[in-house]
Amino acid sequence: MVQYNPFTDEAVLTEFGKRIASFRLNNNWTQADLANKAGVSKSTVEHLEKGQSTQLLNLVKILRALDLLQQFVNLVPEQGPSPMELLMQSRNLQKIKRKRASKARGDSSGTLQNAKNAATSSATNATATANIAAEPKAGWVWDEDK
Repeated sequence: MVQYNPFTDEAVLTEFGKRIASFRLNNNWTQADLANKAGVSKSTVEHLEKGQSTQLLNLVKILRALDLLQQFVNLVPEQGPSPMELLMQSRNLQKIKRKRASKARGDSSGTLQNAKNAATSSATNATATANIAAEPKAGWVWDEDK
């Protein structure tokens, strides 16, 4: 669908410049005051108010000085996630779903017996290690291996 726009690009720039000038005058600032507050040259303010082209950075500086920058930023709305991103998020959420906790199958006494066996085994290993460390080490003797 084609939309008809009665304004030419030049007409939009001219209207924009008039609005900037009107806003400046409502604040009772001269072009030099606005230029000084924005950190641009006076001729930049003049060009903008006449509807002439100017650098985007200078426009941002002037709008910031006029406290209109937020309205400028809001001209282009922030985009939400794309349909593909939403789909991927929903798939990731399905994968993360918690499973229901359940008891281990089989005899629960067997689990207790396995824990006792593990404790006994580690105690035995600790004792054997201590005995090895306590034995005095004898030096190697020549021709001992024959």
